[in-house]
Amino acid sequence: MNPKDLRVVKTKRALSESLLSLLENKPFSSITVNMICEEALVHRTTFYKHFFDKYDLLSYLLHNLTQDYFDKDVRERIQQPFQSIAAFIDFPINKISEKQKHDAKFFETATSIFIDKLREDIENNRDKIEIDSNIPISLVARVFEASIQAMGEWNHVDNCYNINNENGGKLSLEKLDEIFNKLVNIKIKEDI
Repeated sequence: MNPKDLRVVKTKRALSESLLSLLENKPFSSITVNMICEEALVHRTTFYKHFFDKYDLLSYLLHNLTQDYFDKDVRERIQQPFQSIAAFIDFPINKISEKQKHDAKFFETATSIFIDKLREDIENNRDKIEIDSNIPISLVARVFEASIQAMGEWNHVDNCYNINNENGGKLSLEKLDEIFNKLVNIKIKEDI
């Protein structure tokens, strides 16, 4: 099947828009392939010609929704990861996150997809990153994504340390980026 064929593009778009619409109204764990197909007006056999299961479709959808973030300047994504992620998260993602906040399967899958893309982003931009040549880029990528994930969980779950601000004890994005850059010393080459 040619992925550039207009019929393929239209079918994938219909299925991903259908899933997006369903995610705004139902928990991911309760959404079935039949529901997605009904919403998209696509036969179930056609769905399986394009996607293995609903998780595969979710991956496709999230890759498309996050593409703008990964098209940004790599310098911004590395030096200000929390601010750049927050600036990227737009209405559809916020709306989905609000509806899915209690669905562990959704967040487990979505987080895994985004973390994999963060890791891949570092590896794809290895020529722009200043690192010791003895340190494998795959390790740098894992440290980068693990630090973002750990700090995000720490800030939202543990309420960080006791500070008085309008964020209810949570750190600002600027402060998270400052701490991140002290913990993880990944620099962008000056000549890019």
